Amino acid sequence: MALCLLLTASPAVAGERPEPRPGPPARVERLYAQAARAVQAYEDAERAVRRKRADLRLLHRAAAVERRRLDVLRDRIGAMARSEYRNGGLGPSARLLLTGRPDRLLEGATLARQGDHAQAALLAERMLAERRLAADTLAVDRTLAVLAREAHRKDALRRGIEARLQRARARLSARDLALMAHEGLSADCPRDLPPAPPRSSAAAHRQGAPHWVRPVAHYTLTARYDASGAHWAHRHTGQDFAVPPGTPVRAVGDGTVVVAACGDGFGNQIVVRHDDGYCTHYAHLSVLEVVPGQRVRAGERIGRSGNSGNSTGPHLHFEVRVTPQMGSSVAPLPWLARHGVRVGR
Repeated sequence: MALCLLLTASPAVAGERPEPRPGPPARVERLYAQAARAVQAYEDAERAVRRKRADLRLLHRAAAVERRRLDVLRDRIGAMARSEYRNGGLGPSARLLLTGRPDRLLEGATLARQGDHAQAALLAERMLAERRLAADTLAVDRTLAVLAREAHRKDALRRGIEARLQRARARLSARDLALMAHEGLSADCPRDLPPAPPRSSAAAHRQGAPHWVRPVAHYTLTARYDASGAHWAHRHTGQDFAVPPGTPVRAVGDGTVVVAACGDGFGNQIVVRHDDGYCTHYAHLSVLEVVPGQRVRAGERIGRSGNSGNSTGPHLHFEVRVTPQMGSSVAPLPWLARHGVRVGR
């Protein structure tokens, strides 16, 4: 389930402040439970797409090998045909029979039989290569069709998740939403906080910049995704990175900012929608350095860490979501690992 109510927290560890309050209405709980199941189905579809893309790469390579082999065979057969044309259009056997020397005739007959066998083998190899290429091409077409169906299924699942979360949000008060963000409302997050003007990081735009990065460079991992127990009534929806206040927070990948605001217990927060459709959420910031609609690159600084919202210490709360909305989170560290980013203590 995608809800998380924080109950207790040790002051020694950066995390969320305890807020033992009643949960949301049962109807809203059901909507969020349905959204959580849909998120899991979305992740299953994403895994299926990744497997099919890997299959497609193998099929493309196999087809390329067969295509090169077929080109070589065609060149050899063409060279043989041109040679026969230059010799009057007669085959090897006919040319040898015209010789006036019997020893040459006997030797030539043997060579002719060998040449005929070689020519037949060459033609058979060409036919086999053509069949293999046709089979590979058909397999590619079928795999592309499966990928199209899975992409359509993912889009439908995403729309369903968004619709359920919108219905749930419409049934909740601002206080409920703050609690469901596993944090309470706090004066540490002024509602009129102006965002910083857009900025670009020269390092992020330099040639050869990495495509995916960690959200902070140096950190200690604290509360993990899906953690349960005394701290949470349900589960933790992100990964906490304990860092000093003012630590640069970076976009983990290329994308577009869809949220840059101060609100609920997450405090100053940013949501970036990436080119693969997933969204990343950065919370408890002290400074926002981007605005909605701004394009950002992997490694570009988008803000600085802090202790805004309902937090017991400076840290970055980092989430990966299927949609920009709370309630659609997935495990962030495996997601980063899929993109080639390893996160350790």
